[in-house]
Amino acid sequence: MAFPIPRASFSWVSSFRSSLSHSHLLPIPLCLSSLTHSLTPMRAFDTLASLSNTTAHNPSSPPTVPSHSHKVSKNRWKPMCLYYTQGKCTKMDDAIHLEKFNHDCSRDLEVNIAELKHIRSENLDFFLVLDLEGRVEILEFPVLMINAKTMDVMDFFHRFVRPSEMSEQRINEYIEGKYGKFGVDRVWHDTAMPFTEVLQQFEVWLAQHHLWEKGLGGRLNQAAFVTCGNWDLKTKVLQQCKVSKMKLPPYFMEWINLKDVYLNFYKRRAAGMMTMMKELRIPLVGSHHLGIDDPKNIARVLQHMLADGALIQITARRNSDSPENVEFLFKNRIRAETKFPIDIRFTLE
Repeated sequence: MAFPIPRASFSWVSSFRSSLSHSHLLPIPLCLSSLTHSLTPMRAFDTLASLSNTTAHNPSSPPTVPSHSHKVSKNRWKPMCLYYTQGKCTKMDDAIHLEKFNHDCSRDLEVNIAELKHIRSENLDFFLVLDLEGRVEILEFPVLMINAKTMDVMDFFHRFVRPSEMSEQRINEYIEGKYGKFGVDRVWHDTAMPFTEVLQQFEVWLAQHHLWEKGLGGRLNQAAFVTCGNWDLKTKVLQQCKVSKMKLPPYFMEWINLKDVYLNFYKRRAAGMMTMMKELRIPLVGSHHLGIDDPKNIARVLQHMLADGALIQITARRNSDSPENVEFLFKNRIRAETKFPIDIRFTLE
């Protein structure tokens, strides 16, 4: 069962294209400060929050009851600035630009502090919510860092990825087909970099937050990736590392498949993110399969489950001697999944 995507989720395309055509993007080098953000919970950035907003933005849809982990803003929804999410927005002093685009990744993930008493004790300090985009090669690498104890958004990492084994013509066709309808194909062309460079910057970001040290075996420190399915880390990252002629980094050795946790906690199966959101009555924010919107919506499901008392545990672990072999730690789990098309086919073990 699929949750219908609100028509209004694409209403910002024309304004996005118009703004990008006058963005005057400057070739800013990526210095260390552009890779990281403060560890202070992002909801505390009142100035940025006042310039952005969030809401379920489809007036034609039937009313939905927001998750008890989220607040509904009275202001209109705005798309994320995808230059800003990569530390490259040059228009932070432009009032028109700030009015059009959201510059606060935590705005859609505000937490009701009263719900924190339901969070169960576990061994992780942070969740790294990840949702890759790209069928042939990875095109987008977005991650949200969530505090496992408070459910706050602590930081985010977002990069567009340039394929290494595709012709320029094929890349242009592919990007137009993937991002053209959203009006963000230019952002991709302006900012995309090879996968190896993305991971280099990601490792700097992890180290800045003390979540990873290369000298300590390369595993994550008190943190774990959270995905909606096994495709991202079991299949796609491994494939991309082979294409990019690099060894699989050790921090990709284990992860949490939220579908399996959902199945075992609620005792009902969900084929994908949209099904979980519909069943939990969480309105979709942004557009499915675009930018950092999917990790934000997966994080909303994660927050809801934490508030309900779910224990979020590692569900899959690679064999250190043979990374292609993965051990699944939950007896009851959703199997035979693929990310494309949207997860609608599955079986139970």
